[in-house]
Amino acid sequence: MSEEIETETGDRGGYRFTDEPTATSATVLVVDDDAALLDLTKTYLEREREGFEVVTEVRTDDALQRLSGSATSVDAIVSDYNMPGMNGLELLTEVREDHPDLPFILFTGKGSETIASDAISAGVTDYLQKGTGSSQYSVLANRLGNAIETYRVQKQLERSEEKFTKLVENSTDLISIVSEDGRFEYVSPSCEQIIGYTQEELIGDSIFNYVHPDDRQYVMEEFFEGVEHPEITPVIEFRLDHAEREDIILESRGTNLLDDDVVDGFVVNTRDITELKRREQDLEQRNTQLENIKDLISHDIRNPLNVAQGSLDLYQEEPDQSHIDNIDQALDRMDTLIDQTNVLADQPLRIDDTTTVSFKNVVQSSWNMVDTKEATLRIDGSKQIDGDPDRLQQLFENLISNAITHGGPEVTCSVGTAEGSLYFEDDGAGIPETDRELVFESGFTTEAGNMGLGLTIVQRIASAHGWELEITDGADGGARVLLRGVSFRPTVVS
Repeated sequence: MSEEIETETGDRGGYRFTDEPTATSATVLVVDDDAALLDLTKTYLEREREGFEVVTEVRTDDALQRLSGSATSVDAIVSDYNMPGMNGLELLTEVREDHPDLPFILFTGKGSETIASDAISAGVTDYLQKGTGSSQYSVLANRLGNAIETYRVQKQLERSEEKFTKLVENSTDLISIVSEDGRFEYVSPSCEQIIGYTQEELIGDSIFNYVHPDDRQYVMEEFFEGVEHPEITPVIEFRLDHAEREDIILESRGTNLLDDDVVDGFVVNTRDITELKRREQDLEQRNTQLENIKDLISHDIRNPLNVAQGSLDLYQEEPDQSHIDNIDQALDRMDTLIDQTNVLADQPLRIDDTTTVSFKNVVQSSWNMVDTKEATLRIDGSKQIDGDPDRLQQLFENLISNAITHGGPEVTCSVGTAEGSLYFEDDGAGIPETDRELVFESGFTTEAGNMGLGLTIVQRIASAHGWELEITDGADGGARVLLRGVSFRPTVVS
């Protein structure tokens, strides 16, 4: 072993050591029962390496106590082998219980192949036999420096890996590595929270199996485009079949790292944007509401206001009851428009809470709230439906008012239920097929000058319930409004 002291390079315990010093500041604990040799080792090590601070102990018990309780951390240990009470290998065993990777060099004057073998088996970082002359301390200092540097790099890597693992595990995004044929190779633990599937279920399976069928072709095209062209960073929005909830909307950003030796895959960061999309939709609908209200205020309310102002001017020139009647009608019209504007402004975009509503009762209540003149109401069916009673009354009030406005004071209104649907029909003039989509737009005006705001409100309430609305020809030549997707209660009330 003494011949190895003079070699400039060598392999010890899996490390590569050189005589080139590294810029390392470190605290080295030297343990030896020979106090004089301890002082000599301390002096030479601190001379050989400016960054070394050497602390010494003559007793192994004191060394262990220093290691466990010192405020200053120890970066490496150099220990003699043959010491009273506890030899160097026994000290190594004690150290390894709490510090499995701390550099530990056995620096001993008692050398043998057996000791060297036992030291390596016990996890020693290096084994060096004491010799004569000062050159042995140069070798010891260099090996200490390299061992400490390797130890610190390893610890830094471990901390980086631990940090990365914690970031991935606690990320609200789903991080995955996908093979070039579209199979999950890695999925972060957040997968179960985001998409409802466990890592075990996903690993090895095709990513496309979880995409909504209507979006699958698009996702496949975008993914394989990114595989073929690494410079592309695709951003894809798609629906995904959630394991436990309704379909969710995801946004995935992909990075092609198939040529990376470490990753060897397509890295995908995915987040749930379902709520974001709903808010965007709500905001878009709200903006449409505001535009409708602006149009209503700037145009439709201005019309009766102009009539009232003009009639007032005429009355001041020539007092006549007809001018007062015109003003009265204009003010009534403005009052109606203001009420309808409030409905548009306050109408919720979604109806989350519904209750059981008697179809017959809600229609009758709506009829009573409208000036129906000489009109006639026919109700066919008295089923119970799921809905918001206040909004349903507004819906039928607007349908009734619209029928009387366009069909005349003697119009007949027929209301009934069919399989999964409701209908409202009148025997008036009907709505031309070319106008059936336009009547739902606020501000739409017929040749008679009456606007279609009432049907705008009807459509909004129907959509809030999740119903589809369609206008067709009535049986007696008028208009028929059909509401599909209605949920009925099984009980029929007589």
